[in-house]
Amino acid sequence: MVPSVNTILQNYIWKGENEKLAIQLYNSPPITLDGFAERAVALKSQYADTLWHIDEKMNLLEEALVSSNRELGCFTPEVKASISSLKEGAVESAHQTVVLGGPAYILNKPITAKRIAELCAEKDVNLSTYFCVADYDIVQPELTNVRIPVFGQGGTLVSIPVPQGFEYSPVNVLPLPGHEWYTQIEEEIRSSYRPMFKTLEGPSRSLFEERLEHALSITRWSYSNSSSLGEWVKRILGRLFNVEGNLGVPLVSASHPKIRELLTEGLEFLLMQENRELFLKTVNQITTEITDAGFNPGMGGREQDYVPFYYECTNKECNSARTELHYSEQGNTAVLTGKCPSCSEPIVIETSIDSPYLGEMAANLSLRVDSRQMAIDTIIPTIVHVGGPGEAAYYSQVIPAAKAMSIPFPLFVRYPRVYFNTPWNESLARVLEEKGNTVLHRGEMFSLSGKVSRFRKKGRFDEMNDAISDLSTFILETHSKLNQEHAQLELEIEVKKGEEVELLLSHKFDLERYLSWTFGQFAEGKLGQESSWSWIEWAINSGFGNLFGPYERAYVGPMKNGATMFVNFAI
Repeated sequence: MVPSVNTILQNYIWKGENEKLAIQLYNSPPITLDGFAERAVALKSQYADTLWHIDEKMNLLEEALVSSNRELGCFTPEVKASISSLKEGAVESAHQTVVLGGPAYILNKPITAKRIAELCAEKDVNLSTYFCVADYDIVQPELTNVRIPVFGQGGTLVSIPVPQGFEYSPVNVLPLPGHEWYTQIEEEIRSSYRPMFKTLEGPSRSLFEERLEHALSITRWSYSNSSSLGEWVKRILGRLFNVEGNLGVPLVSASHPKIRELLTEGLEFLLMQENRELFLKTVNQITTEITDAGFNPGMGGREQDYVPFYYECTNKECNSARTELHYSEQGNTAVLTGKCPSCSEPIVIETSIDSPYLGEMAANLSLRVDSRQMAIDTIIPTIVHVGGPGEAAYYSQVIPAAKAMSIPFPLFVRYPRVYFNTPWNESLARVLEEKGNTVLHRGEMFSLSGKVSRFRKKGRFDEMNDAISDLSTFILETHSKLNQEHAQLELEIEVKKGEEVELLLSHKFDLERYLSWTFGQFAEGKLGQESSWSWIEWAINSGFGNLFGPYERAYVGPMKNGATMFVNFAI
């Protein structure tokens, strides 16, 4: 299997490998969480030279964000302060709009950004934070589905229906079903957890039930005050980040009308003939270099008719259908053409190749994955971007393009991957360990996790990072070993008969549950507890008073970026 390009970044930080390629693709990425301050000063200076963030523009941005965050019910004094200081430079986290708010790492991203800003402040480099809601993507299963653990392998699927006529629409306009649908979803979530809570006794069980009801009250309040999937998700995130967690992280909705207007200048900049050609040339060159080096790029090369944005059809019955545009030139005129995938109406936009003007259609322009960061940077001087493995892959192609275009671009940091303990995971682990399985919840893992904590508290950070590296290896090796044991069980089942088969099938069922609950392996190829399960799974184990506490305590400055951690809620 060809490794992803994101392994270049990870192996450079943790093993010192692929130094030349890592420096080229990720612009000499900082090694530790506290390694951004000096680079931030230089980036601030670069942004100042662009004249993108003039006072008039930043005042309009502030007005838009104050209004939108107040409307979402998350305009706290801390959010207000963060909005006011965005012009000084910011650390960004971002994610798409996912039903029910998204997976557990939706909490990990903003707190990582917050910690980086705090660590920079300790070195007298002040940065704000914000969370970009990428609510412009077309409806697709990874956005309309999310899972809750269930007393089985597959998990309970929470899925929002896509009405006819919305197949090509961005998620921000997808209408919410009626309350009957939502009520059913709530009951399915309760039913999923009910048998798992049976492993708890007395006050512990009551506590977990109360936490679940607290989580559902958040999703219910957000649902009752929203009309679209985009609005529902933003209300959930705003509540979690800034009311429950008080992070002071404003939401920047890429589809908000005022934000679209402000982004237009950035899209015009990217459409300019020289910039578009430099982007294309560099991305395609880097894509080839990544492939030749034996890695799988995050995205394919770009065609010569590439346009750095999509167009949303204005016909009412098309529900803002997201339309790809194609570039051509006629003399000094850039001609952008497309066909609405819903009504098939042709779209033609003509503008200057050297000085494009898109102001008249700002409300209908939509970002795309490869241009999003550059466009956002023209309204907010973004110093650091916090992302996951998927973003680490395609940023490796965009970062060199920004350098070729001589524009500032944020430093990339991969947020730490977190595994965490739950009572049902640990209870099932004991059952499997008695049957001879190599479970994660065993003495060696708790010993490694304890070492990380002890070295952190004692300020022995080199040893802490070594222990983190050992923990990461241990988790991955345990996952691999369990899958081997599962395969062996399947072979044994094929040749056994009678009661032996029943016992082996029961054992196999338990092992599949454990792989699902602990590693997020609800299906083949899935891995990552915090990426497979809804944020609710984290919240009912952490409690809302401690929602971000485990991250804050673990994320110390000398910790290497992209760590793999284990949080033991049982302590």
